[in-house]
Parts: sequence; structure tokens; C-alpha cells
Amino acid sequence: MKAEVTIARQAGISMAGFAFGQLARFGYNLAAARLLGAESLGIYALVVAVVQVGEVVGAAGLDAALLRFANLHDGEERKRVVASALKMAAISALVVSVLLLLFSDSIAAALHGGRLLSLTLRSAAAAIPVSVTTLIAGHAAQAFRKLAPKVVATQVVAPFALLSLMIAARYLSGVEAALLFPFVPAALLALFWVLPGFRKTTGVGPADVLRATGDRAMLAVAMPLLAVSLFGMFSHWIDIMMLGLLTDTRTVGLYHPAARTAGLLRSVFLAFSGIAAPMIAGFHARGDEAGIRKLYDLVSRWVLTIVLLPALLLAAFPKELLSVFGEGFADGSTALVLLSASALMQAWFGLGSTVLAMAGGERLSLLNQVAALLLQVCLHLLLIPRYGLEGAAFSSLVVTLLLSAARAVEMRWLLGIGAVSRKAWKPLVAATVTGTALFLARPLLAVLPVPQALATGAAGASLLYVLLIRMFRLEQEELEVIFSFMPFLKPHSTNDVT
Repeated sequence: MKAEVTIARQAGISMAGFAFGQLARFGYNLAAARLLGAESLGIYALVVAVVQVGEVVGAAGLDAALLRFANLHDGEERKRVVASALKMAAISALVVSVLLLLFSDSIAAALHGGRLLSLTLRSAAAAIPVSVTTLIAGHAAQAFRKLAPKVVATQVVAPFALLSLMIAARYLSGVEAALLFPFVPAALLALFWVLPGFRKTTGVGPADVLRATGDRAMLAVAMPLLAVSLFGMFSHWIDIMMLGLLTDTRTVGLYHPAARTAGLLRSVFLAFSGIAAPMIAGFHARGDEAGIRKLYDLVSRWVLTIVLLPALLLAAFPKELLSVFGEGFADGSTALVLLSASALMQAWFGLGSTVLAMAGGERLSLLNQVAALLLQVCLHLLLIPRYGLEGAAFSSLVVTLLLSAARAVEMRWLLGIGAVSRKAWKPLVAATVTGTALFLARPLLAVLPVPQALATGAAGASLLYVLLIRMFRLEQEELEVIFSFMPFLKPHSTNDVT
């Protein structure tokens, strides 16, 4: 099967899962904003920020390292590598969980939260060993080019369970129970889901994990990858953390819907990078730099094409979108526009980080993340006290632009890869025309009720964008992907390649 067809099929599975997961998380934020209030939503956001950093430390870089090492071996040696990664990560995650439980009061005080923040942090910390085990098991299946177990567990089961349990706890026991109860049960459900697919795909069972010993070679690769992931996760959540340190939980609660709504754009990139990562590692192991270049060009162009339209909608209707969270949340509309621009850049150029990590440039990727995080902290310290939500969002945009530029230079230097595809002009021109039409239509849409205005604007923009993309003609690889799903179209296709 050709690479582009494999990517499209696996990314389709991944994207469907990510779409569901993002919708479930969006639903959680929406329900929490309306049922629990801005302050409780801020507590949830701060807890998730801390715990996700803890999960990265617990995984110890073994998730990314496993993608590389599993593609360097086969047979019993591959099973040994998988079992070793799972055991080492489980032990590491348990240590992290205990540390967070011990220091929850101090962390809550630093983030201007009280007893409820501390209790919620303890509840979420208890779920870390389970979540990390699920993550490593999912990455093991991903290394075998099987994304479904990981995607369904982490993007469907876990977020849907979290949402459902939160709503049930809110009506049965109140606000505190809604924050405290869902974390451990949701993590356990995700683990129970992923284990059968993991065992079927890898052939690794509990006895293999118990007998496994540490793999020093994999750990040597995992440590810089851990640092890259850790700084990347800090960069992802640093705006929430700094708002907690410099303001209060209510301000965090007002900012969180804007940040997570814009973050929907990143899910497209994550869906594609999930299957692209092991393929890039395979190309690198064979010394096939041309394969890496072609893959980067293809995936980055597809991600851009998909992401541009929702980015336009977020930029055109920020107040309307945030108003659904309740009174006061529309104050984050400027932040939403800035964060959407940042997320668009991350989605478009984010695969550069994957290329560097999978093609031997993990230390350079680490330096990128360190520099980006330090700059982001400095900008937040300077701008959040003066401009609040908008200052945090603008800081994120500046850092994203500089980081994207740095990765572009590094990929050109190391692998001869150009950051921008020559064929990217098609979605860019289509988006420019669509965006112009959308902003011209805003006065006409403003007379409609908000839900109707959003639905009409989205439908009209989608139709125009798709028609423009189709008018510019598809590339040969896009045609091959379409024919692989719908072969009955092939004999009748006359679409030329430009």
C-alpha cells in the first residue's frame, strides 16, 4: 500500500477519534462553565495542566522512544522492547503520582487555589499511573501502524467518560463531587479498552511485562525525548499556569474556553502526526531522506488544507462562539482570535518537531523547546499583569511564530526540507477568498440569532472553500487516496494534475 494511502486511512481513524475527543472536551468545558461556574472551570484547567505535565514525566519519554525502537526490531526482540517500555513507564508514573499527592497543598497555594484545588489535584494525581500505562500501550500499537486502540482509548473513552461522570456527579452530589470523582474511573475505563487491542497487536502479556528488564539504549534515547515532550507540554499549558500564578482561578476559567476552542485546530495536526511519526522513523532508519521530505510535504499540506476553514470561522465569530459558555466568557474573544492564529501556525508547521524528533534531531528539538518556554515565561511575566487574557494569548502567538521559523531553518539545514510546500498556494488562495467573503457577509449575518448566524456562516464558507479547492484541481496523491476509498470513481476520473 502506498504511503499516502496508509497515512490517509490511519489519519482518518485518528482524526475521527480526535474530533470526538475534542468535542467531548469542548462539551466538558461548556458543561462545567454552565453547571459549575468560571471559578470551578479554572480549578479544572489548572489541575489538568499540572497533571498532564506529570503524565509526561511519568511516561519518561518512553512513548516517543518506543515508536523508534519498535521499528528497529522484530519478533521476540520487539516484544521485549515493548514490555520493557511499559514496565519502566509504570514505575516512573507511580513515583510522579506519589510526589503530586504529597505536594498538592503547596501547588494549590502557589496557583492561588484553596482546599478544592488541592483535593481535585490529589484525585487527578491518583489516576496518573493508569493514564500513563494506557498511553504506552497505545503507542506500542501505534508503532505497529495501528492507531485505533490508542485513539479510541484516549480520545473517545476517556474524555466521554470524564464528561458523563462529571455531569452525573454534579446532579447527584454537587460541585465538589463533579470535580473530584471522574478522574480515576475515566482513566480505568480507557485502560480496560486499550489492553485487548494492545495484546492482540504486540503479543505482549502481563507475564512479559513482569519479567521485563530496563533497556538502557531506549532510555538513552528517551531522556532527550522526555525533555522535548516536557518542555512542549509546559509550553502548551504555560499560559494557564502563569495566569494561575499571576491572577486567580476565575480569570483562568474565563481564559480556558478560548484556549481550548482554538486548540481544536491542533487536533488535525495530532491526527496526522500520530501515523506520520513511525513512518518518519522508518525512513530515517533506512537512510531515506527523500522519503522524509515527501512525507513532510504531503502531510503539512493536507493539515493546512483542513485547518484553514475552521480557523477562519473562529476568527470571524469569536464573541458568538464564546457566548455559548455563558455570561462573561465573550470577554475572551480577542484572546480567541490570537490563539486561533497561534494554533493555525502550530498545525501547519508542527510536523517539523516530529521530523526532528524521529530523524535524529531530538537534541536540537529540545533546544527549541527550552528557548521557546523561556521566552514564553518572560513574555507572560511582562504582558499578563498589564493585559490579562490578551497578554497571555499574544505571548503564545509570538512564541509560536518564532518557533516555527526556527524549525523551518533547521529542517532545511539538516534534511534539505522546505517548510512550505510549493503546492500550498491552493488552500491559501481558497482561504483568502473565503475569508474575504465571510467578513463581508458578517453585517448580514448579524441580524440573525447567534445559532442561526453561526450555522449559516459555517455552511456558506464551507461550500465556497470546497468549491475553490476543487476548482484548483487535486494533486495525484490526493486522487490516489480517494480512489483507494472509492475505486468505482477511478475509471471516470479526468482530473489532471497541476
